[in-house]
Amino acid sequence: MLTNYKISYILIFLFCMIGVSCQQEESEIITPDSEETIAANSNLALLLLKTSLNDGSQDDILDNASCIEINLPVSVTVNNELIIINTLDDISLVEENINSSDTDDDIIEISFPITITLSDHTVVDVANEEELLQYVINCVSEEVITCVDFQYPISFSLFNSDFQDADVVTINDDEALYDFLISIGNDSAIFASLNYPVSLIYENGNTVSVNNNSELEIAINNANSNCNFIAPDMCFDITELSICDDNNDETEEFNLTEAVQNCSDLDLYTVTYYETEVDAINQTNPIPVPTAYTNLTNSQTLYYRVELILNTSVSQIFPLTLIVEDCCDNPEVLFDDLVIYMPFGNEFKDLISGYTIEGLEENFVEDRDGNPSCAYSFVQSDSLTIPVTPINQLVQGDSFSISLWFKMQNDNASDIEIMFQKGTEAGDGFELKAFTFNTPYYIDTLGHNIFDGDWFNEADVVWTNTDWHHLVVTVDQNNTIILYRDNVLRTTIPNSQFDIGDNPLSFFTLGHGFTGHLDDLRVYKKALNPTEIEELFNLDADCFTCL
Repeated sequence: MLTNYKISYILIFLFCMIGVSCQQEESEIITPDSEETIAANSNLALLLLKTSLNDGSQDDILDNASCIEINLPVSVTVNNELIIINTLDDISLVEENINSSDTDDDIIEISFPITITLSDHTVVDVANEEELLQYVINCVSEEVITCVDFQYPISFSLFNSDFQDADVVTINDDEALYDFLISIGNDSAIFASLNYPVSLIYENGNTVSVNNNSELEIAINNANSNCNFIAPDMCFDITELSICDDNNDETEEFNLTEAVQNCSDLDLYTVTYYETEVDAINQTNPIPVPTAYTNLTNSQTLYYRVELILNTSVSQIFPLTLIVEDCCDNPEVLFDDLVIYMPFGNEFKDLISGYTIEGLEENFVEDRDGNPSCAYSFVQSDSLTIPVTPINQLVQGDSFSISLWFKMQNDNASDIEIMFQKGTEAGDGFELKAFTFNTPYYIDTLGHNIFDGDWFNEADVVWTNTDWHHLVVTVDQNNTIILYRDNVLRTTIPNSQFDIGDNPLSFFTLGHGFTGHLDDLRVYKKALNPTEIEELFNLDADCFTCL
């Protein structure tokens, strides 16, 4: 009994001593400033948590996800080149490879397995591209503040209301800050305040010192305006779009979205297009249909604004210059005074006026040099017209020349077959045709005619000949008519009485009643001389579709 009594007495004494000790310690506690306490679910706590998440934006060209960081070293293959990335600086080697050419696919293939660090600083193994893609997809919903960081170390004052205990915790990096914020967020008894002043550094190099919670919240919210915008796969760096000038007027319809069409992560951004930089900055007057925009000048600089969907305050404006190029490889031989020019290059088009008849693909055949679909095959029922214009109109008194290649396919010796005609009816203006044994003729409105006597008399060909032949008729200011075939002068009528009429009419006609092939039609507002005719005869078959 004595022993038990002594033990009880000792315990009571110890409890009393402990109670005195606790009360003395309570008088020495320094609690956090209540005005600067960071509440667990406050906006500031959320901003701090987003700031402490792991920033994986520096390798976005590899993984397209700013909340994932690929741990180095890692090997990648870009356009068949193996690149080993040992440091973040080595990522520039990938960018250089991509920017070295505009014609390759710029596909980045990562050599698996790899390890990655997630936004919560967890390190995980990734075995293949499918696993990585799943992390990338999950990353889309995460909001990581990547443009600002604390200048560590920083410290927090803590107070535990359950144990009436105070402490100071020092934080040295983002991972420690993340773990600390998670721990106090899960314990409602802990109150914490940041010990000021603290400094923050922005991605663009600017720094700011803050002295209270209000200033800290403002500083973090200002982070996005101090970002260096980095497009995840470097695809927002196209500064120029060019297109070939089809009709030589320096205007074409552009699809502006082609500037970003190779962006694999385009669904993370909103892209809008503007005619001026001021509009792009103020987000006013966006181009309504960027897929069909006709340039106003050549060249013209537009601006496109790229904005992060999850955080619209993160954006950048890029210039985009539209250029209409003369990329035609037509050498433009003998183009002076050329008013109608039809190469029949798989299209029925006058390259001078731009007039085109669509839907004739099935009638194109090989030309004299064997180029496929570069001549047109007429049958007797065909009758194709092109409009008369102030440039190509022909009236009595004009000097002009008609040059074409023809290949007869008719075995009826008496057919009248018009190859090229002013007007649409017999007697309208003039007719360049084959008649009586397929003989080339030129006839005016009054019935005056000039024909190829050598063909008619079968001096060098039989009338059923189906080879390609070059035919030229020239009319000079004295109304002298000359007919050439195959670079040989066949017939001349000096100071003729030919009359093609003073009315320019509305159309020229090709192939009225004609059975055969036509190619390389040229009409000049001048009388070609023998040297020019020889040059035309010796030209390769013309299959151009542009000037």
